[in-house]
Amino acid sequence: MPVYDFQCPDHGVFTGLVSYANSLSGLECPCCGAASPVLPALPQISTLSSALRRAENRAEATSCEPKVVKRSHLPSCGCNLCKKATPPTSRRWMLGQC
Repeated sequence: MPVYDFQCPDHGVFTGLVSYANSLSGLECPCCGAASPVLPALPQISTLSSALRRAENRAEATSCEPKVVKRSHLPSCGCNLCKKATPPTSRRWMLGQC
């Protein structure tokens, strides 16, 4: 069943889970029991471009659960993460400080 918004004259807006046929006749306010008409629903139209919408969805998806990416390296892959720099020979006194 769909969720509709109703307007009570005394207590304001509240939501109700009713069928379409029952929503047309209104719903009683849960606080005072007064008859409350259904509010018109506005269409969900997005004004964002598709690229911005995809970026926003991607940011929302990764904000609470970031993906963990692991990369296995071959012994001779040659990337900067795997390269081990040799200490400079001109400063042999600094070898223990690294």
